[in-house]
Amino acid sequence: MQQADNLGAIPGVDHGFCSINDPQRPADVFICKQVHSASVIEWQADQVSNTVEADGVCTGEHYPIAVITADCLPLLIASKNAEKVAAVHGGWKGLQAGIVANAIQRFADEGIAIDQLQVAIGPSIKPCCYEVSRAFITQFQAEQGHLWRDRQAPWSQVQPAPLLHPEIAPPSARQAASAWFDLSGYGVMLLQAAGIRREQIEVSEVCTYCTSPTFASYRRRTHHPEQGKTLIYSWIARIND
Repeated sequence: MQQADNLGAIPGVDHGFCSINDPQRPADVFICKQVHSASVIEWQADQVSNTVEADGVCTGEHYPIAVITADCLPLLIASKNAEKVAAVHGGWKGLQAGIVANAIQRFADEGIAIDQLQVAIGPSIKPCCYEVSRAFITQFQAEQGHLWRDRQAPWSQVQPAPLLHPEIAPPSARQAASAWFDLSGYGVMLLQAAGIRREQIEVSEVCTYCTSPTFASYRRRTHHPEQGKTLIYSWIARIND
């Protein structure tokens, strides 16, 4: 199980990024029925896991919440006073639709200032392995280009090297005139657009595709269908005061 330093430094909060079968994860936890939306809900005791359609969940109660991913961004958010936590599933559709701003607004609605938040982005597919089409980039530039007007867009035409030593070879380009998309970099831009400073954000360097076969990657499994299906389980909880 992996943990983020910034969340680990908050007394009263526990969290982890792990396999869905990791024995260290909480035995009883709430997960939404994820649908690549921008919806963020408040956990309620009568809700049943995997039945409520949403891609983010927050709580001020002492009950573990989580998201599951297999390349997408898992974002865990906590206030420094440990009064509220959130777990967010960030695929590009949900990110583009505004799930990050919606999650941050949940804290603001409770009177928690933006500068009192800490955010951890867990293992996700990195630009070394995330090839996207020319049409994808054209659409993203048209709809989201304001986010990077004065800085580098979250993609490159040249495939970048992995951040960590790969155990699995990154994929070769499979499309003409494609680009390599930085999903976690895009997530950071959205957090900053919502008022979060860069120093409040910790980003895992783990690429779910190439860093290790122990991390779940939907894209790697489409390229290597002989591999078994697995998931990354990202959970956070307020622990007893």
